Amino acid sequence: MLLLISSLATETTRASLLDGPIPMNAKTDRWCRRLAPITDQAPPHPIPERLRYVAAVSWRALVVLGLVYVSFRIAQEVAAVVLAVVLALFPASLMWGPVAWLKGHGWKPGLATLTVMTGVTVALVGVGFAIGPGLADGLEPLGADLADAYEGLLIWLVEGPLGLSQGQVERYTTMLTDQLTAQAGRLGTGILSGAAIALQGLIGALLAIVVVFFVLKDGDRFGEKALSRLSPERADRVEQGTVVAWKTLNSYVKGLAFVGFLDAVAIGIGLAILGVPLVLPLATLVFIGAFFPVVGAFISGLFAVAVALVNSGPVDGLIVLAIILAVQQIEGNIIYPIVFGRTMQLHPLVILLALAVGGIAFGVLGAFLAVPIAAVVVAVNQELTTDPDGSLMALAQTID
Repeated sequence: MLLLISSLATETTRASLLDGPIPMNAKTDRWCRRLAPITDQAPPHPIPERLRYVAAVSWRALVVLGLVYVSFRIAQEVAAVVLAVVLALFPASLMWGPVAWLKGHGWKPGLATLTVMTGVTVALVGVGFAIGPGLADGLEPLGADLADAYEGLLIWLVEGPLGLSQGQVERYTTMLTDQLTAQAGRLGTGILSGAAIALQGLIGALLAIVVVFFVLKDGDRFGEKALSRLSPERADRVEQGTVVAWKTLNSYVKGLAFVGFLDAVAIGIGLAILGVPLVLPLATLVFIGAFFPVVGAFISGLFAVAVALVNSGPVDGLIVLAIILAVQQIEGNIIYPIVFGRTMQLHPLVILLALAVGGIAFGVLGAFLAVPIAAVVVAVNQELTTDPDGSLMALAQTID
């Protein structure tokens, strides 16, 4: 044993002196392993690796959700300002093209912006004067017809196949009325709260007009200065995402307006052929409903069915319902793919969830803004992602 150790030491010294490798053979290697200090491997971690991974993901998710919740609460506290600013982006995106064209032809930014905004205002006032009187004259009869349709529905619940008792119907209607009253109560009650709401709406409208003006006038210059403060790589990505978001918002608003116009014309022609009254107010409701995808046009169409049912009987009511369903099918299967293209189509479940979240958080305006915002988020993610199959678009797109 001692001789072996001595020989190993001699060989090691000789190898070090010659700057060469230590000669090893099977027997020498075996004894070296025996004489080497024992170094045990690190003990296994008491927490399984999968559980550690889930925990790491969970706390990060909690941080993100916490930031989202705090941002949501802050937005609710200043909802009037947030909604006014976001709402202002819609008309600004539509007027951006004409303003940019005037700027490109030598117009000063302020003059170009004022000219376009004045032209749009004059056009809207002209449309209002054209359809306003007929629309105003039809609102009162429309309300009366809808009230009659509601009374007819209550009678049908009692005398129809459901066979509900009068007490049950009254109880259910009372519960529904209480729920609606409670929801309306959140907006405030009384003359003072009504005046405060009107004042808040007026301030929001003025703020939106100011935001539209400055976005159109100085938006491009502000964007250039903001991008100049970023690194070139990050500036390119921010610019790319901003351009896609702006184009998506512009295309989505114009597309919804076009689809709503086609729906209103088609349903209005059907109502006129059947002789259903209040064609203009009902067509206007259909147009407005188009800005609430999936549910808006259908609900506004039900108003047309109710009016036809009250004034013309069940046969015309069923015909109007068939017309509305046919228009919806044509819209979803033909018009939407042509107007929006595949890259801007969202799955109906995504649309419904966006409408629900926006409506619960910010009311009717929130529901109106929810779907375009969702479309913008999905489009930007699709543009900036390096894996198209793993982007939000792959989840939110319409499934064939």
